[in-house]
Amino acid sequence: MSTVKKKHPLRRMVLCTAATVSGIVLMLALKQPAPGTAAATAPVQVGAVAGSPTASAAATGSAAASAGSVQGSASASAPASAPSAAKSSAPAAANVTRSVTGDTAQTQYGPVQVEITMTGTKITAATALQHPTGGQSDQINANAVPKLNQEAVTAQSASIDAVSGASYTSAGYKQSLQSALDKAGV
Repeated sequence: MSTVKKKHPLRRMVLCTAATVSGIVLMLALKQPAPGTAAATAPVQVGAVAGSPTASAAATGSAAASAGSVQGSASASAPASAPSAAKSSAPAAANVTRSVTGDTAQTQYGPVQVEITMTGTKITAATALQHPTGGQSDQINANAVPKLNQEAVTAQSASIDAVSGASYTSAGYKQSLQSALDKAGV
């Protein structure tokens, strides 16, 4: 009968401790969306290429939101139901003030939608019409949304910095902002 000697009991203890700590860190890093948010819908990838299956699926969900989203004091020669015509008919006169609503971007924690107010080609105001709510999202977005609004006005484009701690909201905000800028013809 052969006896098995335990040659390295300290090594096993260190490995077990490291595995336990790693497991706990991974469990704590897993973020669950708050109940009642739009997490059941397919998330839109921010960097989706036009024509890809992800981009076309996102476009079909937001086609209704894009129709008639250009509003303002200028008269448009094309009907509001033609989203591609809205871009070409948007006036670029310096004295015309108008509001343009971007498409709704679905994030892991809920929808984000931005409306910009423009005078000519200059963004004078940006407002988040929708952003994730519920649970910790309320605290995060109470800080993030005003910063994103200010960044959009300062940058005059969708090339804005993400807010630390609100990466999903920031990505959705950028996507909706770019959509509004595209509709405005800027």
